[in-house]
Amino acid sequence: MNLYEKISILGPNAQYDTCGPKDFGKTTDIPGVYHAKVAGNNVCRLFKVLQSNKCVKNCKYCAFRRDRSTPRAEASPLEMAKAFESAFSRRLVDGLFLSSAIDGHPDTTMTKLLDTAHILREKFKYKGYLHLKIMPGAASNCIDETLKLANRVSVNIEAPTEKDLHFLSPEKHLENDILTTFSLIHQKIQLLKTTQNRVPSITTQFIVGAGEERDKDIIKSTKLLYNKFELQRVFYSAFRPVDQTPLEEKPSTSLTREHRLYQSDFLMRIYKFSPDEIPLDNDGFLFETDDPKTLWVQAHPEIFPMNINTARYFDLLKIPGIGPETAKKIIALRSINKIQFYSDLLSQRIQVDKIMPYVYFR
Repeated sequence: MNLYEKISILGPNAQYDTCGPKDFGKTTDIPGVYHAKVAGNNVCRLFKVLQSNKCVKNCKYCAFRRDRSTPRAEASPLEMAKAFESAFSRRLVDGLFLSSAIDGHPDTTMTKLLDTAHILREKFKYKGYLHLKIMPGAASNCIDETLKLANRVSVNIEAPTEKDLHFLSPEKHLENDILTTFSLIHQKIQLLKTTQNRVPSITTQFIVGAGEERDKDIIKSTKLLYNKFELQRVFYSAFRPVDQTPLEEKPSTSLTREHRLYQSDFLMRIYKFSPDEIPLDNDGFLFETDDPKTLWVQAHPEIFPMNINTARYFDLLKIPGIGPETAKKIIALRSINKIQFYSDLLSQRIQVDKIMPYVYFR
């Protein structure tokens, strides 16, 4: 199998690793090249690829589980580095997202990823964006090397509780493997902060709907990850059944459920909502009919209307139609003169019709 044939398998196979909230796993016609939508609907062209799709694990939802019959491929570190360098030198991509199935011991897999990164950084003098996956249970020295080489690292948590993870991946352990790895990464990044200005960011991914996990548990786990390990982002991937797996008959998860989780994530991460403030149904799931901020507002009529001239920043964020940028505009505007008319807001291109029922001026 030549390198092009390997990348033709390993590129599309990387679709299961999420790298953005609008990531639907679509590769381009060029093997390995993937257009990821990031903040502001900007497109980042990634060489998004697996080093290997040979796996010793038997996760119930995974296309690469060891018991599934599927074309297998593995690129050597030099082959992978050459494939990326070829795409980068032709200006087809802006960066590299390198992941892998767990082929043997986690450190064996990590060594191959790190060898690829070293070749890129040292032989090809590549100084651009590099996202490296860290395998749960990786040794301390492997993590050290990864943090030296990467701009971003990620460890897939997959499920919010030990019980949920055991159902999906019986050979993995949430506390001993995944959370311990997060803790080790976090400790090392704190040390790096004392010696250098820039350190790698950390992300993770939940598989949503493959098991019986509740949104309530995902939300609580998300908050813990942000608070305890200072993750940059948590991503959510709606389950899609794969043939020849134990879950091939399970229906796909609604993209609306995935979207509601992103909205809840935003409320906690940017608006500083607590998990207990996120509206849930009696079974612990988000409502698909309405977004969580709207439902929270409806449940708290006692705080509206709100005085737009005295409300604090995070109080303003609770008003429908006001996000971080709008709240900053309002605070800047009233620092000059008190806001007295809706026309004052219109001059700042603020959507007055949305906020009118929830604010007053005097």
